[in-house]
Amino acid sequence: MPNEADTATAYLGLGSNLGDRLAALRAAVFAMDSHPQIRVDFETGTASLYETAPVGGPSDQGPFFNSAVRVTTTLTPMELLRTVLSIEESSGRVRRQRWEARVIDIDLLLYEDLATDDRAPSVPHPRLHKRRFVLEPLAEIACDIIHPVLKLTIADLARRCRAGEPAEWVVLVGGPRWPFETPAAARNSPVMGPSSREESG
Repeated sequence: MPNEADTATAYLGLGSNLGDRLAALRAAVFAMDSHPQIRVDFETGTASLYETAPVGGPSDQGPFFNSAVRVTTTLTPMELLRTVLSIEESSGRVRRQRWEARVIDIDLLLYEDLATDDRAPSVPHPRLHKRRFVLEPLAEIACDIIHPVLKLTIADLARRCRAGEPAEWVVLVGGPRWPFETPAAARNSPVMGPSSREESG
């Protein structure tokens, strides 16, 4: 990777609700880190793993596994977005309709303190502040980062979203070392049933 002065810090959200969800997330994280211009912060930049309710899309979808990662990169926002879209495609994602079930979803959430709403990619992610399933894991690794448009920390946004969306369940499944766990280890982690969901945080 080139000189540190040329690198940027970015945060990405991850989700999967088809097939082996944990394996899909792990494969995506390691695919990003294998790119010559991306480094995943495995020491302090991987959030815990959460199981979350599907939001939007077909009503018969299964729950998601969600997490977030911090990366350093020499790619521009557009180059980074193209790279993660390529990882999605190579992982078997097929786009048919909005918010449908998917093998893998990788969203560019934040890129330094950049704010662009007039061109692709839109950074910060335009629905970041409304999504508990994104904010809960992101707050673990970016709690003090200030949203460049709303001027609130990610921790503040997570608290607001938690209070405003109490029905949207988000359940902690595994700790921040989940990328190194086997799929079986994560399946054996305690997960509340739908009738006794507990909100994280």
